[in-house]
Amino acid sequence: MASMKYNSNGGSSDNISTYMPENLLPPLQNRKANSTHRLSRIEVQKASSMVKRFVERRLELDLNVIEHTAPLAFTSGTGVNDELDGSDSKSPVKFVVPNCDIPRGLVNANADEKNQEMKSPYRMDCEVVQSLAKWKRIMLHRLDCKKGEGIYCISTSIRKGYKGDVTHSVIADQWDYEVRIAESDRNLETLKKFVSTIWNIITDAEDMIVENYPQILLESHPTAMIRLPKKITFISSEELYSAYPDLDVHQRENAIVRKHGAVFIIGMGWPMKDGSAAQEIRAPTYDDWNLNGDILVQHPLTEYRHELASMGIRVDKTSIVAQLEYSGKSLEASLPFNKAVIDQKLPFCYGGGIGISRLLMLLLRTGHIGEVQCGVWHDAHYKQAKDAGIDIIPDRVLVD
Repeated sequence: MASMKYNSNGGSSDNISTYMPENLLPPLQNRKANSTHRLSRIEVQKASSMVKRFVERRLELDLNVIEHTAPLAFTSGTGVNDELDGSDSKSPVKFVVPNCDIPRGLVNANADEKNQEMKSPYRMDCEVVQSLAKWKRIMLHRLDCKKGEGIYCISTSIRKGYKGDVTHSVIADQWDYEVRIAESDRNLETLKKFVSTIWNIITDAEDMIVENYPQILLESHPTAMIRLPKKITFISSEELYSAYPDLDVHQRENAIVRKHGAVFIIGMGWPMKDGSAAQEIRAPTYDDWNLNGDILVQHPLTEYRHELASMGIRVDKTSIVAQLEYSGKSLEASLPFNKAVIDQKLPFCYGGGIGISRLLMLLLRTGHIGEVQCGVWHDAHYKQAKDAGIDIIPDRVLVD
């Protein structure tokens, strides 16, 4: 194979092979099972569309939700955007909307004009969406949704803090859904009921797409025998930690999905009882850390833990105050969204997000998320993936 000519990101051939650890790629024996070796590029898009239509229709029917338009950005400083883990690297992409008259055409603004833009009295500091978790709750109130009613959105966000690999992209696309519940429904039973509903949609989608595209499975290959379990296993983060106390977070998750095939880990945010780190750091202002969690499976090709969805019962007055205090962010209680929760002006609800590209990667049995999503990847990543038989959808012209 000819060496790749760099056209955007620079670098040299000396560091191409070290961009991504080899163990993050599908094992050699599984790479030929990648469905992109049997499906044409057009068939991959058709199969993806079939899965999307199926999931969206089932969300509407099974959760009693309607599709709602979704924002691409928020004004900064309102507390509506997702803080992810709260680190600077995971902070939102920010930009300024001057909201002033700017000359049209090929005009190079001089320093005075640029200064005028920055001093505009209508200037808006904005940030790209990271998730719609809190915004959807505002929409439930705006639409006056009753108990058992809700919305879903097709959201696209930028997660600039993630290094691209086979399951991580800086572009995150999700089916974001939110359903109004009663205060008395804020319990583990409600959470498990919703999780089971989402899981049924996922397993039914697998059955549907394999029936329509049987060539997704490589006949006689060991991975062709692997299917999602019809029932998902529930385990708390504390129980998972106790079962594998000597393993780190991802090792624990790998161990539990190897054992059960699919799990929902309950309780993301609070540290373990012995003071050990939380299963995962979560922002303190959308999920109740006692009533949230993630759906994880073992991907048949990568043989690695594969996160599909995150969901939970949303914070109430008590939980948001406690979680802000624990996170050292009590002063953020005055932000408009947080204050609305504390003042009980927003409805009680359950919600979450299903990763669209993550689910497609699983159900279509591809070896890389970039085979079902157009992300932004370094040239070294393209080269390493191509050498592994992975057909990443490019965002630019690639020159061999």
